[in-house]
Amino acid sequence: LPDDVVEEILLRLPPDDPACLFRASLVCKAWRSAVSHPHFRRRFIGLHRHRAPPVLGFLHNWKDERLPDFVPTTASPFSLAAPDRRFWRPLDCRHGRALFLSDDRQETQELLLWEPITGARQGIPVPSAFRCDWPTAAVFCAADGCDHRDCAGGPFGVVFVFTLDISPNADVVTSACLYSSETGTWGKLNSREYEFSMDFEHHSSVLVGRSLLYFLSDGGMILEYNLGSGELAVFRPPPDDYGSDNHRFNLMLAEDGGLGVAEAIDFQLILWKREVSDGTNARWVLSRIVDLDIDPCTLVPVLGFAEGANAVFVKTVGSLFMIELQSEQAKRVCHNHGFCNLIPVVSFYTPHSRLQVPGGEHQDPAPRLNLLRRGGQQGVWEEKSLELAQLLFDKGCKAINEEDLAHAADCFRHVLEIRVRRYGGLAPECASTFYRYGGALLCKAQEAANRSGNVSKRAPNEESITPTTNKDDCEEGANLRGKGQTDGNMTGDGDDSDLDLAWKMLNTARVIVAKSPEKTMEKVNILIALAEISMRRGNLSYLSYHVLGW
Repeated sequence: LPDDVVEEILLRLPPDDPACLFRASLVCKAWRSAVSHPHFRRRFIGLHRHRAPPVLGFLHNWKDERLPDFVPTTASPFSLAAPDRRFWRPLDCRHGRALFLSDDRQETQELLLWEPITGARQGIPVPSAFRCDWPTAAVFCAADGCDHRDCAGGPFGVVFVFTLDISPNADVVTSACLYSSETGTWGKLNSREYEFSMDFEHHSSVLVGRSLLYFLSDGGMILEYNLGSGELAVFRPPPDDYGSDNHRFNLMLAEDGGLGVAEAIDFQLILWKREVSDGTNARWVLSRIVDLDIDPCTLVPVLGFAEGANAVFVKTVGSLFMIELQSEQAKRVCHNHGFCNLIPVVSFYTPHSRLQVPGGEHQDPAPRLNLLRRGGQQGVWEEKSLELAQLLFDKGCKAINEEDLAHAADCFRHVLEIRVRRYGGLAPECASTFYRYGGALLCKAQEAANRSGNVSKRAPNEESITPTTNKDDCEEGANLRGKGQTDGNMTGDGDDSDLDLAWKMLNTARVIVAKSPEKTMEKVNILIALAEISMRRGNLSYLSYHVLGW
């Protein structure tokens, strides 16, 4: 079949079964390139613009090490390489981004932003003054006019909420602060004093409209944060006329888009909404009671609300169910493992060029890495993970020679993740891995440009990029372009996201090797690669200053 016909067929695979596109990406390189291209994702989302994004699965903080960090809710087996919950506590997921908080046993705490579809991660330092036992945070898209169906990679904001006991005889101070990705800084700290403390372990947040965030504390109080003014307000949940307790509640969006609360009692799901009567006073109104035919029918707490998909998770004695509120249909997800807080992941899924490829000869290294993390002592895990990094590095070198650039980039990305965790982000041991990863992405972008017909041949005597490696690396002097790979001028339909990430990786490698006066050839190779990207971008000032100046 012609390529355009194949694309039309792949576009019509069901969005609520993402494993279909996963399997399609394994058929051949042409299909993998088609379904991972940004143009395909835009068309795929546009084709399903009249339906809500599907619930792909959920993140959780259960301690059972047999469970994956991401639990799918789809019909076919499906996985996302979520951050390890042993080190990162999931807090929130919204607008194509998930938010985690580092382990509180660490000396300094950090937030981690993770994009489930692209796999991109970004650390956000938490000021030491914000530290407390059970803080929480929420993430949201900050782009004006965005419909939030595909806004990953754009500007975002984070609201961090925490409570401090100043002294035994004083009121408790609850504070919130807004972080902007556009400025890279935390804003003004807004605080209120209350007579009670608020911990946020068992519930995540809900965004109402574009300006109001709501958080439910473990004690059952609801905290409101106004994104525009920064003001804080606290009020109580619905009355307990139905005999429920605090842990049965969970926040949700009401049918009119306002704040709602869901609670599960016996075989019923009771939905409340908050109505503002005269602009100042508000009251809880019973919105709907959903009778569920679930065996066993006795429900226990509502564990999570899927924003954008209008679904809630509830558990019975033996099972976990997802309930679509519009159709009132219940779907069994898995056994009840005692989850105390679920963070649903809602998004349209398309394979990304830098995601792992499971199965076959290119076995996904992520599941094996997770197994190593789960067992044994920390020293054993570090030793095994470094062995795995060397194995993946060797496979990446082989993939380069076989011109399988997507798989090579995947391998080097996992190697970088392991070595950065072991040695640190700017350690000399990571320099060549940054370079290899950036070089693979650069060649991948060039290959995409070559397919579009914009090929510019090098002179016969011009050298290809050939790095020198450290003691952890192999195949010294391997050609990053693969056998017979030609260069392109990277105009046309090249993957700009690959090019941008290649620049970041190579520039990081440049910073590292600049501190080592003996690594002259590595500096030259890195600068040659940066020069190619600079020429593509037209950034001649960087080219002349760094390449000619060095």
